[in-house]
Amino acid sequence: MTLNEAQKTKTGRRRSLWVRLVTISVIWTALALVLGGYLLSLVFRDTLEQNFDERLNSLLENLIGISSDDTSATVNLSRPMVDPRFEQPYSGWYWQIAPKGFSPVRSRSLWDVSLDVNFNQTVNRTRYRFTKGPEEQQLRLVERDVTLPGSDLIYRFAVAIDTSEIDEQADRFDKILLVGLGALGAGLIAASLLQVFLGLRPLGHIKESLSKVRNGEEEYLPKDFPSEIQPLADELNALLDHNNEIVERSRTQVGNLAHALKTPIAVLRNEARMNDGPMSETVAKQTENMHKYVEHYLKRARMAANVKTISSHSQIMPSIHNIARALNKVHPDKNIIVKTEMEEKRLVFKGDLNDFEEMVGNIMENAAKWARRNITVECFKEGQNIKIEIRDDGPGIDIKAREAVFARGGRLDEKIPGTGLGLSIVKDLADLYGGKIILDENKQSDTGSGLLATLILPSV
Repeated sequence: MTLNEAQKTKTGRRRSLWVRLVTISVIWTALALVLGGYLLSLVFRDTLEQNFDERLNSLLENLIGISSDDTSATVNLSRPMVDPRFEQPYSGWYWQIAPKGFSPVRSRSLWDVSLDVNFNQTVNRTRYRFTKGPEEQQLRLVERDVTLPGSDLIYRFAVAIDTSEIDEQADRFDKILLVGLGALGAGLIAASLLQVFLGLRPLGHIKESLSKVRNGEEEYLPKDFPSEIQPLADELNALLDHNNEIVERSRTQVGNLAHALKTPIAVLRNEARMNDGPMSETVAKQTENMHKYVEHYLKRARMAANVKTISSHSQIMPSIHNIARALNKVHPDKNIIVKTEMEEKRLVFKGDLNDFEEMVGNIMENAAKWARRNITVECFKEGQNIKIEIRDDGPGIDIKAREAVFARGGRLDEKIPGTGLGLSIVKDLADLYGGKIILDENKQSDTGSGLLATLILPSV
């Protein structure tokens, strides 16, 4: 991964709209469920305590109803309490009747322990409080001062039950609530993910449509986006129109300039031919170069137009074989070998065939011009690109001079005919297609020298 790609990936993660929406949704869902679960737990526990107090009060009323006193300040029960746990020692279910100034009457469950009673505080109304039991249990106690019929004594009636029953029911409810809210939370988060995914799909469609426009498959974005997204698509279409106008205007101006120069150059060339002498020869040579430069820039303008407006797929191997046969006729003393390790039909250039032949033809012609004997052309696919490696056994190019051959008119040997535009055209075309050309030393050459020209272009 290149530094630029890594920076794009890092920026994309930091500014991801999808991540933002999902994060906000998950956070708010979690907060709502936690808060809701906490409130539900509190409400349920409060309801349990209210029901618990009502049951205590009912037991207290029952105890008072079955109680009567005699002259010795002793309370008699007309029948036992309904719940048998009052008869089981230390069961957590207790009752006590304490006459003021006398020993209390207790349930069998209390055994020989008495509940805490404070007669310094009058309890004319039912009072609820917490206290400790015989085995240090936490008890919920209800008490009331009552004067029984036919007696002047004040009796403190009390009923107490172990609160572990409330805790057990509350814990059981909390576990069920936790599982239920967890399942609900997972469902809500999944629904949020689906909502965000479906909501952002039109943006993905815009990306795909822009990719098709960039690749030349479509001219404009479609008009079937949702109403919230369509204005963005319309603005992008307007921007495409504006950019096309600018490119067309610039290309027209370059073409006009080149055509305007052709006539004066033709006049100078004719005048130079009609006169003899060193000056005429120099003028003729320079005007010839000027003519070739003008043709080069006209061709480049056409190349830019082709790359922007044509979306074609071209099989490259037939063209390479044709170029090799043509060069064999021009250079019969050179051995040109074309090879590939994969099916030829799978090697497809994502672009115009004429442009491909222009690039490969220039490189192979350059190799044939400089090679001593052997030229090898090897083609293969690498990821989303095709790679063409052209090797020769010529003198090669010094590493310091490799950039110079891509300059306009760059030539390393003035004795060899030409304008020096061949590799410059190759680089221009490769750049327009998002590809590149790389010059390196041919380490596979039998002569110990030679050039390796690698052309990398987009593939289907």
